[in-house]
Amino acid sequence: MRGRGEIGRRSRLKICFPYGSAGSSPAVRTSACAGLVLALALTGCGGSHRDDVLVASVIGDVPRVADPDRARLTPSSTVLIRATRQGLVAFDGNGQVEPALAESWTFTKDGLSAIFRLRRLRWANGGEVTGREVAASLNRAIASNSRNTLKPLLSSVETVIGMTDRVVEIRLKVPRPNLLELLAQPELAIRRGGSGTGPWVMVDAIPHGVRLRPVKDDDDPATDEIVMPPIREVLLRGERAGVAIARFMAARGGYVTGGTLGNWPVAQAAGLKSGVVRFDPAEGLFGLAVMRGSPALQDAALRNALSMAINREALVTGFGLAGSGAGRWRAIDRLLPTQMDSAQLPAAPAWSTASLVDRRIEARRLVAKAAAVPVLRVALPAGPGMTVLFARLAADWRAIGVSVVRVAANADADLRLIDEVAPNASANWYLTRTSCDAGLACDTGVDAALKASRAAPDLAGRAVQIATADAAAAAAAAYIPLATPVRWSLVDPALTGFHENSFAVHPLAELRLPRN
Repeated sequence: MRGRGEIGRRSRLKICFPYGSAGSSPAVRTSACAGLVLALALTGCGGSHRDDVLVASVIGDVPRVADPDRARLTPSSTVLIRATRQGLVAFDGNGQVEPALAESWTFTKDGLSAIFRLRRLRWANGGEVTGREVAASLNRAIASNSRNTLKPLLSSVETVIGMTDRVVEIRLKVPRPNLLELLAQPELAIRRGGSGTGPWVMVDAIPHGVRLRPVKDDDDPATDEIVMPPIREVLLRGERAGVAIARFMAARGGYVTGGTLGNWPVAQAAGLKSGVVRFDPAEGLFGLAVMRGSPALQDAALRNALSMAINREALVTGFGLAGSGAGRWRAIDRLLPTQMDSAQLPAAPAWSTASLVDRRIEARRLVAKAAAVPVLRVALPAGPGMTVLFARLAADWRAIGVSVVRVAANADADLRLIDEVAPNASANWYLTRTSCDAGLACDTGVDAALKASRAAPDLAGRAVQIATADAAAAAAAAYIPLATPVRWSLVDPALTGFHENSFAVHPLAELRLPRN
């Protein structure tokens, strides 16, 4: 099993917070540091843990094993499921697909069948994993009553069959070259009831989290030998950003993940040492979706006016995250970040080459031409970074005569932030996530081309339809791109095995603490 090796120890990192560290604003700095200092008072600065125990925090709610076929996974549930349930394949620490439950696989020459040979593994609660159980788990994800978020991307899957105890076949209606990346997602992790196959298993609850220990290496289910990994135990918690950062600074060998733009100012205020903050070069969506129920934004011209008025470069540089290095934040004015599997380069909006001054002149003209524009509601998550984001957007739109008000992330709104990392390197996900089926303002041209791309019998025809859908989406402006997603983590310098990657995936089993 991956991630096995020798037991190690943590570094002797010992840091206390400098009150009044540099931050984005006095208000953010004061509130963030006050919470952090309180947390440190509770945990004790310089506290130590056993040398083979990883103290890991996910910024968010308490990690729970959720059912991805019923509801969207939270960030903490995603980390927990990746740790305790394997799919047929998985992502390694570099974001590359590697074997997991399946030891090997092959695609037929016509691309319409993927055949997987399973390793000999046991469920965490007993019993050997069979092909029929694997097939049943995947078929539940694509069933008509499933609410799995990846289901729309799996419309090409006809069925999954457990051919033998060790062989599983996925039959496709049309070829799908990015299928393996989807199978590596936690939404498609294989499960039987509440049980998975590791590489970790939950042993008990701890405050705000769970204790994880490695499962037995079941390459040979007849053996009772347990091969210990470099990390013997993981204390995985879901916490607010301030508490997670405080715990990281108070403990040796710590790890924090789940950082986004919303909580980035808290990390700025903490005055963290150089090299501790790690940014993923994440690809995905970070922008505003125009909601279908918004009566004010049914006109594509007005939606385009809002998009062209935004000073994206100033937005990015204002957070101190711009730059040319890997993982640095970059502005985006189009839906697709790269060509991927489209027949054309990403479709740019008609105004993309105009100056900001000219764009705002045209935006003011379009707003004046439209009927009276009401105050628009913008739904954003909580967090100081979101407060800064809203202030900048409001200023840009005020310059063209549009007023906005911020509402809660789950409230009725005209515009709602999408901040998600793409599950695979396919334009299909970007178009699906911003389509009519996602509840956005609809464009029949986009949806027709998207449906045609899914039914295309060959990859060349699919690429042409994707390009058509992308061009229609750029003209409709039902999604207002802002930038790439921000994903950051805190990694103790003594902890190795962490690698930045475009999927922002960091398997716990690949992290290493140094040897004694």
